[in-house]
Amino acid sequence: MDDLHRCYGCMEPIDDSDEVCPNCGYHMHAPHLPSYLAPGVMLNERYVVGKLKSYNGESALYVGFDTITETKVLIKEYMPDSLCSREKGSPVINVDSGNIAQYKTLLSEFVELNKVLSKMRTLNHINAAIDMFGDNNTAYAVFGWLDGMTLGEYLKMNAGELSWEEVKKMFPPIFTTLSLVHNAGLVHRGISPENIIINDKGEMKITGFCIADARTANTELVPEIYNGYAAPEQYNSTNWQGTWTDVYGISALLYRILTGVVPLDAVSRISNDDLAAPAEINHSIPRNVSKVIMNGMSLNGELRIQTITELVTQLFEQPEYGSTRLSSSSTQTITIPKQRSGSKKKSSPPSRHGLFITIIAVILCIGMFFLVMILILSLDDTSGDYIPGTSIATISETSPVSEGSEEGPAGLETETITEPAIVTTLPPQQNTMVYVMNDLTGKVYDIISKSDTYSNLVFTPEYEYNDDYPKGQIFSQSIPQNDTYEDGAEITVKVSLGPKFIEIPDYLALTKKDYFAKLDSLGIKYEEQEKITEDVLEGYIYGTSKEAGEKIDVEAGETLTVYVAKNPPREETSTETGSQLPDGSSGGDETTYVTDEPDIIITIFD
Repeated sequence: MDDLHRCYGCMEPIDDSDEVCPNCGYHMHAPHLPSYLAPGVMLNERYVVGKLKSYNGESALYVGFDTITETKVLIKEYMPDSLCSREKGSPVINVDSGNIAQYKTLLSEFVELNKVLSKMRTLNHINAAIDMFGDNNTAYAVFGWLDGMTLGEYLKMNAGELSWEEVKKMFPPIFTTLSLVHNAGLVHRGISPENIIINDKGEMKITGFCIADARTANTELVPEIYNGYAAPEQYNSTNWQGTWTDVYGISALLYRILTGVVPLDAVSRISNDDLAAPAEINHSIPRNVSKVIMNGMSLNGELRIQTITELVTQLFEQPEYGSTRLSSSSTQTITIPKQRSGSKKKSSPPSRHGLFITIIAVILCIGMFFLVMILILSLDDTSGDYIPGTSIATISETSPVSEGSEEGPAGLETETITEPAIVTTLPPQQNTMVYVMNDLTGKVYDIISKSDTYSNLVFTPEYEYNDDYPKGQIFSQSIPQNDTYEDGAEITVKVSLGPKFIEIPDYLALTKKDYFAKLDSLGIKYEEQEKITEDVLEGYIYGTSKEAGEKIDVEAGETLTVYVAKNPPREETSTETGSQLPDGSSGGDETTYVTDEPDIIITIFD
């Protein structure tokens, strides 16, 4: 390692005496989150860990420095904090005894994901892993340092949106790279303005790859879901995901870039899909581009455009203006659910002779229809009487293939899915539809109640605290599984508000904003009080009325008092005339001001 003292915030050289980095403003004695690595830790006898940049349910990302190549790097640590914790004062991770199997399984997925990415390091538009190793009872992936800004920041500097002409020049490398990623069997699931970096040359790189569980709701990990860009299937772990999931994400990203508006999140759209087409917001967007983007954001994964290749082909089609026909060079795709569509020959316009024959055939068909109806009405048919237990049918569907396949939902593998089976009774002069109830326990209420599958039910939710089911899941239903019900039946479901007692999260090294956001996400009520102190930086949490790790009764509305540090103002001192300058000469009056910034003293000589 070089002998220079480096800032843990930006890894630039600084003087040993510097407590605040002159380059990035990082305070060298700033507190750090105890669940994550402390700045200055050495990994693999090579990498120096800097400050924590970000973390999610899967991993933590740190600023780092490679002492061999003497370059800045990014270090990603597998750290699913819902399954493990870090030993106090140690870099070693402790896995909760009940989560060992899941921890190892997801660790293998983390390693495999980054192994595949490391093989793509020759691609210019992806930030692939350049090194991997195991340490501290976990795994690490090292990435090259990225200079630049996020696409979100870039848009803010460009009036919040870009034109289609600009997008056509910038995005083809991203489309190509994402297609290659899919061919390697990976799905990103986090396509958003925050995970695309633009450097000073205008080049873009895709970042932020994670394992599937980290970008899917209702898994063992805390999900990182980008609302507005996440596909509907990411909000329920039972739904199939694949290349079409990223098609939704990239289409939503194009929607945001071209309109300046973040699209409505998928869950909200399920209940009321009033999402305006891009061309309705920005009339300069070509109509065909607007239509393709909306097709790419279809809520139905089977009807959605399936691959990036198909998306790009349709985006860059050139429609004939003034005509509804597509140009001869274009491709028109008709998606048929649960089937593969084969190629179709173009049909020739019907001749006059053929048209005459068609008209005659239609007239004959109409005549035959009325004749059959007369015969049916004249019969005394009682064969349609309902016999209980004889008319229940199981509906089997073809399920989508697993992630990474370019086949899409109408793919190669099949699985039997039991939908509410239909029983048709045919008493004289009346048809009644009867359905068989599925088990709804463990399902997300907001998704189930808005699903077309259960549109024949009238839901009445009752919200209660429950220690066994996460917030939002159904844990009881008034119509038991396998019971029958008629169209329009009312069903009462009990929906979990989460556990009654919530563990108070740790506040160490957290600002007021960050800690309050954490309390809000847990549903903990709190009140703020200032604490005058010099022991903690102003704006950080000094303490709470209950210790971190204790339980608080959210059902009873118990309120947590949060003490926020407020540093006392420094006193002003003055010295009369007669002070001397460092060279021994008289400097006249001397006034010393102690600022609010820690350890900074300004002396002015008159």
